[in-house]
This record gives sequence, structure tokens and C-alpha cells, in this order.
Amino acid sequence: MVKRINISVLLLVVGAVVFAQTTGDGGFTARGDVTAIYTLGNAEESQALGSGRGDGAYETEKNGYYTSANAYLELKPENGFKQGDFLEAYLKIAATHRNGSFYEPLSLEYYGKNDFSVSFDTYYGRVSIFDAIAFNSPVALFLKAGKYKTETAYFGKISKYETESVLYMLKTANTYNYQIEGLYTGTESNPFKLHGLFTTNYKFDEATPRLYDKDGSVSDHGLPVVGEYAPQLFASVRLEDFNVAGNKLSAEVDYALNGVDIYSGNSVGGAVRFVLEPPDAEIKIPLGLSVGWFEKNIDVLSGTVGADTSTGGRNTTGMRDTLAIGVGTGVRYPLNDAMNIDGNLAGAFYNINHIYRDPLSIISLSLDAQFTYKQFIVGAGFVAGSLMNAVWQTKDGAGYTVPDNGGIKKTFSFAENMGYEVYTGIKFIPFKRAGNNVEGKFIIGFNQNKGISMNNTLESRADGQIKYRQVDSESVDMVETGGLFVKMEMKF
Repeated sequence: MVKRINISVLLLVVGAVVFAQTTGDGGFTARGDVTAIYTLGNAEESQALGSGRGDGAYETEKNGYYTSANAYLELKPENGFKQGDFLEAYLKIAATHRNGSFYEPLSLEYYGKNDFSVSFDTYYGRVSIFDAIAFNSPVALFLKAGKYKTETAYFGKISKYETESVLYMLKTANTYNYQIEGLYTGTESNPFKLHGLFTTNYKFDEATPRLYDKDGSVSDHGLPVVGEYAPQLFASVRLEDFNVAGNKLSAEVDYALNGVDIYSGNSVGGAVRFVLEPPDAEIKIPLGLSVGWFEKNIDVLSGTVGADTSTGGRNTTGMRDTLAIGVGTGVRYPLNDAMNIDGNLAGAFYNINHIYRDPLSIISLSLDAQFTYKQFIVGAGFVAGSLMNAVWQTKDGAGYTVPDNGGIKKTFSFAENMGYEVYTGIKFIPFKRAGNNVEGKFIIGFNQNKGISMNNTLESRADGQIKYRQVDSESVDMVETGGLFVKMEMKF
């Protein structure tokens, strides 16, 4: 069935491209981007993690690499749908080259090593039902099918570090899905968007295996229940760019059942962004708030689910209800036609429960700023993964000692979970080629990220840097990453 879906969607995309070319419709676009980052690692030999830790660990080599090339083909009417013009089609081809990252509980997301891989990352067709049948309505209705993921709109995300992005794991996996969406675009005097959408996996109630997830046998916990499955779905209501006395308001409420392609139960969240735009001033002040709750089997701090670890993934599948709150604000201030200042302050609070470990509360904070003069860029940022000491340890009398090799007690301190990044560079002067704007930038920077802060970067990327043992750490398993990096990015 998957093969038939692949062929059908690809034929739909090819047909859409041919349709666009033969009719001369201006809604067809071909875009792309290329990003290359190389890092000169600065670890000492004493920081080697040894063999068996996983992808991206410092064994003998400490220099990191990340290269990504993406091509996007899209057919989408430029001026809105009309009779006889009711189809959207999208295809993303992705190629990635990276050293990857191993899973570190509450700290680092797993990314596998890629020497070089090319894939049809995303492809789908989207049909405007009312336009297809020439039915006039103030509300548009869409059907969408293909390989893609549905996620939150991230209205609460403000900062470049994305510290406050607590809804990151509220989404479906990038698999074969169906979606129905309603859209109302407001009035001429107050144009805004009001969305309602529902997405479900093409396997419906057999989208993901059920897992053993009750207190009891350690040997079974986190393993699939043979022959039993569960559905995966995502639902959302969104208000986008609603005018409030000259300011812009966006908000969303989201729900996922067994999201991210694992037996993760219920996840629910919401976000609000309010952008202050004072009259007679160029300055903009965004304010963001996000709140999320995740039932089980999701490690929100590391941004992963069901990771393959030496304990059979139990570090992740042992996670229970997590409350996450993120706040952010910033300033977008053009000093004149040549100079701009962009500054952000963000924070997040997490309260995490676990089957065989004590509850854990973490407070994170970040500050970042970027100054631009014509084509020249200077930026810096600081992130505290944990503002205060937080202890994560095996529960007394829980009976779960095997996954922890006899029990653990790990302290997340400020010094062992902070990070910083500084960079400078130049933006290329945009030019047009084949109807597209071509732009890019060249960056030289340095970063050092420890513990929880490893997933929060500005211009560098965690999955493209080697991970080392922390120097002078009280805990032997604390990890850090960083080094001098160069980055080239092109978009066309």
C-alpha cells in the first residue's frame, strides 16, 4: 500500500508541474537551499567518551560536519483559489551529510550519522473542495494527502535559541497522512486567518504499536505489545494575524494522540503571540507564551521519543506526564535604512515525571542579540539549560534498578548546562536568477554548549558537532559540544 501511495503522490506532483508549465500559471515555483557547516573541535584527549557511546561521540576524531541540500517544487495559486484552479502540490527532495548525535536523556536529541543520503522527504497534494465544485463560500475547505508531518504553528516562539519552544514534540511524524482543513480569511478591513484542521495517519487505528508502559516488570517496560496497535492523530484551531488596535494577535490550541509515531498517549498545548507595533515607529515588540502537557514516552528536553539507548530506550519510554511553559519577548528595531538590532529574551519551565525516577523541575533561560549593518552581521547569545541545581535520581523502593544499573543520582547544575555562541559574517547582496531571489550568508563563529543547552544553538547545529566529556565535571557522564565553526548558506 505504501508503494502505491508513493507512486500516486509522485504522479500527482509530476502532473501538477506539467499542468503549471503548459498553462503558464505563475503559481509554480522551484526553490532550494544549501547549508554547509564545518567545526574545528577544541576537545582534549582526556575528554574522549570512548567506543560504544554512539554517533557523534568523541573517540578519535573531534571535528564535526553538517551539509544539507534541499529542493522544493510547489504548485500553489499566487492570488488565491478560484474556479478551475483548485490544486496544490508540493515535493521536497532532501540530501544530508552529518556526523549525528547520540541520545542523552534530558539533554541531547538523537540524530543518526549520514555519510550521504537523498530522500523524498515530503510530498503531498492539497485540493480546495469548494473551488473544485465551483461552490461559493466564505470558508474554504481543503483535503490533503501524502507524506508530511503536521505540527503546531509555534506562535509562542520568539527567540533565535528557541528556548521557549516547549511545543516542539506536539506533532505527527513525517509519514503518510490524511488531513481535512477549514479556513476563513476574515474581511477586507481586518484580513486574518482562522484555521481548523484534523490529521490522521493512513493506518488509522493501527498507526503505531502499543507499548508496555505500566508499573511492573522492567523486562517488558517500553517494549511493543505483540499484535496490538493504537491510532495517531492531530487536531488544531489557529487564529493568525488578527488586528487588535494596530497590533497583531496569533493564537492556537493543539491536540495530538500518540504523536511523533510512538505510543505517547495524549498531548495538548496552546500558544499566543502578540506583536506590539507602536504607531509612528518602526519598532516591533513580540510577546509569546506557550503551554504544553505531554502524557508519556516523550523526552521534551532532549526533543526525542523512543530513543535507542543501552537501556533499550527505557530512559525515554519511562517518561510520564510533563508540564512545559515557555515565554519569550524581543525587540526588532531598525535604527535606519542600513542598521538593525534584533534582541530576544526567553525562558521555559518543565516539570517532568518518570516511572522509576523522582520528579524533576527545570528552569531554562536564554538571551540572544544580532546587530546588522548593511551586509555585515555580528551576533551572540547565552543559554542556561538549568538556572538552579536540579536532582534526577531513582525513586526509593521503586524496584526499578536494572535500567539505572543499580540506581542513579544526577545533578543538573548551572555551570554544567550552560552554553554561549558568538559569530560574525556577511550577507550576500540578493540577486535574481530564473525569477527567484538568490541570497545567502557566510558566518564564522564559536560556540560551547553543555548538558541541557546542547540542543539550543544560533548559527551552529548540534547534530553537526562532535560531543565530548565535560572538563572538571562532578558527574562523569556530563557531555558538552562546540568549537570554531564556519558556515555557508545559500537560498534560491
